[in-house]
Amino acid sequence: MADKVRILGIVGSPRHGNTEILVKEALKAAEEVGGVETETLHVAPLKVNPCIACFRCFDEKDSRRGCPSFDDDMEKVYPRLAACDGMIIGSPVYFGGITGELKTFLDRTEPFVRYARTGYGGGLSNKVGGAIAVGYNRNGGQETSIQMIHAYYLVHDMIVVGSGLVETPGCYYGGGAVTYPKRSRIRDAVLEDELGLRSSRGLGRKVAEVAKMVKASHA
Repeated sequence: MADKVRILGIVGSPRHGNTEILVKEALKAAEEVGGVETETLHVAPLKVNPCIACFRCFDEKDSRRGCPSFDDDMEKVYPRLAACDGMIIGSPVYFGGITGELKTFLDRTEPFVRYARTGYGGGLSNKVGGAIAVGYNRNGGQETSIQMIHAYYLVHDMIVVGSGLVETPGCYYGGGAVTYPKRSRIRDAVLEDELGLRSSRGLGRKVAEVAKMVKASHA
């Protein structure tokens, strides 16, 4: 039997709550496709220094794998990113975009840019990426947050997918959910948003299906 496809769910929220619920719904749906194993990574507990654009990861004279400038928790994350076949990143909406913690985390994946020299260069190319965002209102910045994640995927030469047309009308870009009418501080408010849950599940299935196709093409 061929190796299972690995899907990594990344939770970009500073709390355990709505974003985590949706990412886990997506991962559960991915597993239901079959031949898929998943894991979840929480960004908030990680100690991650901001990227300082030193570009030492592009320097052929610097042989250290990963980021030569910092010895922090990203060193434990890089192998997990390299090992996955697909990625689902989720974030609550902060002022129309992703959280600061998540942005710092994403910036520190510079060693994966295809011209980087320190061991991981091009390591995310052709992996499959999907995005999830949670806001208070239906048009509360979910799509702009998802577009930020999509832009990240495109820089890494990844394959971007949405949540599917048939299953999830209205949330084509990915998993888009609201906490309304409950307040966003209620950590399971998204459980009342059937469209948000459905779109996240559709996204999980899509990431898994495309990742399996990509992996099969390389077998």
